[in-house]
Amino acid sequence: MKIIKGIMIGIIFGLILSFCISFMFILIAQGLAGGFTSLFGERWFYFATILPFIFTFAILGFYFAKRENVSNKKLWLLSLISALFITLFSGTFGPLFGEFIVRGGSIRTYTANGYTSVNVEGVLIWGTIYAFILLPLTTPLSRMLIQAFFELLKRYKVFK
Repeated sequence: MKIIKGIMIGIIFGLILSFCISFMFILIAQGLAGGFTSLFGERWFYFATILPFIFTFAILGFYFAKRENVSNKKLWLLSLISALFITLFSGTFGPLFGEFIVRGGSIRTYTANGYTSVNVEGVLIWGTIYAFILLPLTTPLSRMLIQAFFELLKRYKVFK
């Protein structure tokens, strides 16, 4: 029962975290780009981040529900793996999935200039490059979020 509770808390935590981080990222990016076009930004970005966050924190909820004590070294390793997975998925398959959902089931869209499609090869290549380049920034952020999640699980008495 505690494992299911840990997984459910992980899913909810990942869902909320996905929306919050996407919203903050969109606000910062629009501000740096020179102005705000929309308060919530593009919907595809939310779809790009929701799956990796939910999946990662559900697995972490399962993992932490089985262990009460986790070493600092293990938490840093989990942070590195989580940060790499989230940024890799959010930078490659996530945008393609988001565009597929938002544009009506097709990555081919109609614009004033005719039909255009998403540069799938470019998204996959550059998303992978960015995921590895940004690891020094995303790993400490992931460590902080995982520590907050671990404390939340302690608060709800999920440990065996």
